Order: sequence, then structure tokens, then C-alpha cells
Amino acid sequence: MRRRDMLSGLGLSALGACTSMPVPSLKTYQPGRTYPPVQSSMQRVTRTVVGLRPYRPQGYRLEAEVLVGKTIIHNYGHGGCGVTMSWGTSPVAAELAAEASEGGPIAVLGAGVMGLTTALILARRGHAVTVYAEHLPPHTTSNIAGVLWFPTGYFDRNVATPDFLRRNHLLIRSAHRGFLPYVDRPGYGVYWADHHALSRRTPVAYDSLPGGDDIYPELQRAHENTLFGYAFMERFRAMIIDPDFYLDEIMQDAQIAGAHFIGTRLSGLSDVEALPEPVIVNCTGLGARDLFGDESLVPIRGQLSHLLPQPEIDYSYVAPTAEGVLYMFPRKTGIVLGGTHDMGETAMEPDPAQIKRMIEGHAELANRLSASS
Repeated sequence: MRRRDMLSGLGLSALGACTSMPVPSLKTYQPGRTYPPVQSSMQRVTRTVVGLRPYRPQGYRLEAEVLVGKTIIHNYGHGGCGVTMSWGTSPVAAELAAEASEGGPIAVLGAGVMGLTTALILARRGHAVTVYAEHLPPHTTSNIAGVLWFPTGYFDRNVATPDFLRRNHLLIRSAHRGFLPYVDRPGYGVYWADHHALSRRTPVAYDSLPGGDDIYPELQRAHENTLFGYAFMERFRAMIIDPDFYLDEIMQDAQIAGAHFIGTRLSGLSDVEALPEPVIVNCTGLGARDLFGDESLVPIRGQLSHLLPQPEIDYSYVAPTAEGVLYMFPRKTGIVLGGTHDMGETAMEPDPAQIKRMIEGHAELANRLSASS
């Protein structure tokens, strides 16, 4: 199946969901629902991590080119939505690689979520796959991601082409379907949560959510009785993905299917040219800037603080504040607090001021719940 046929099969009719609509008036929201407050304090912090998102204003690169005598399939530049979009773009990259290889061996560069997913798909189809990567899980950028399945912020709508927007809409839907078989599957760290996207302003009209409203179960929009008392709220069931569990499992699945992993650092195109495989899938993320000369890639620094687990927390949120955005995602292993988006920053040391902002900001939101109970 060629890429164009594959994308058409995802359902072009779904594009009709991208429209503006009046906001429905909802006066009540989940009567009887309780929200235990997050216990946000410095004493409960278990670790703080920093990662660099591989952002391209025009959107991720998903295409083939011939370079140094190889067929290179590019699958990188997903910003902070690499895990989210992995089951959208990796099947396309795998299909392009399979067509080009004509049954021959295939190399995959990078062992983040894109590389692992692509290798898994190809290996399950019977291809001889070798993954070349400097870092393997749990030491990849994908391991640091917060991962709420909600694909936003990975391209500039003013820069992206209409063709990219069309394809992206379809691949969002494919990515959503790809994760559904993993929800509550033992060991994979994927589960549902009650998510709340909050706003300090009530919109006059709204756009459908990424990929179309129909893929967000129990979607409600409310302007009264909202979480934390915000002016407007979109609430829906969303998938939370714990990458420390998930990446280990799909790497193991790829190995069981026959994929081989080689730890190595590729420092330039000469190293790529020296690989024995004639077809290569490039899933190097931010590394593609140096390895393949993509100057459009921009690092966006993100910082997360993890708190001790609270099993009673079964909801998540993204909330704007005067000091910046805050988000909270619950995992079995702990509570993830985030909300940094530092364009062009590359420092890998945690910023104590951001830790303080997150801990105090989430504590203030938790106090609103306690005051209203």
C-alpha cells in the first residue's frame, strides 16, 4: 500500500470535523464528582527531569529522500508529541521503508518512541530490522515526556502547509486508534484519566479538538461549576501514558519480533553511508539537526517534577495561571507536574525557580479544591 492510499484509507470525511461551532451552555458538570487535591510540596518531590523537545515550525518531517546512496525515510520533529503521534507517523514511515527495501534489510536510527514503534511494525511484518542508537530506554528523550494523549503545540499553524494540516488530521486519528489496544494492558502503563483543559476566558466559538471531537470520549464543555473555578473548561476522557513502562514494553516487543539493537553514535553522514542497510528510517529527533543538517529544528526545553504517588488521583488538568501554564498528569508511579516551554533553551540542569513555581502553583490550585469541598 502506498502512502497516498494509506492516508486515504484513514477517512477523508473526518476532515469535516474541523469547524467552528457555538459553545453549548452547560450549567452543571458531573454532579457528585469529587476531586481529591494533589499534595504538592517540596517534601513530596522524588525527582525533577529536563528534556529537549524536537520542534519544527512547519511540522514533523515524514518523507523519503535518496542521500549518500541510501533511501532515507525521515520520521522526526514531533515537538512534545512524539509519544502521542507515534502510532500515526510510524506506520507511514514503516510502509515507505518496506516499499523501498523490496524485502531487504532496514535500519532504524534512534531508539526513542518513533524508532521503537517503527522497528516494531517492520519486525512484525517480517523485515530484518536493526536499530542503531546512542541511547536506549530508559535514557531517551521519550522517557522524559509527560505524555497526556492530546496532540497540540508541535507545529506553527501559520507556517505549516495545507497539505501538512490535512495529513496531520488523519494521522492524529490513526495515532489515537493505535494506542487503544494498550489501555489497561498489563505492563504498558497506558490508562484513562478524566482530563480538564481550563481557560480563564469563555470563548464565543470553539474549534473541534485535534483530530475531531468524536475521538475524545465523554467530551463536555462547561462555563459553570468548572474545576478550580475557571471561566471555561473542556473535559474528556484521555489516555495517560507512562513512558518508563511503555517504552520498555514496546522495545521488548520489537526484540521478540526479531529487531536487533546496536548501541552506537552516528556523528555524520559518512557514518550513515557506512551502514550495511540500503534503506534507513531516520527517527533521531533533535539529532537530525546535526546528522542531516535540518536547521529548522528548534529545541524546546521542558522540565517535569515528579511527586510521590496518590492512587486516589484519577483526573488530570492543564491550567493557565498568571505565572504560566501548569499541568498535572497522574501515573501509578507518581504525580507528574509540568508547564515549561522554553524555546531555544538547551540547559539540562533543572531550574530551581521553575520547581518552586510548579510546586507552589499546583498547591494553590489544590487549595481551591479544599476550600470548595
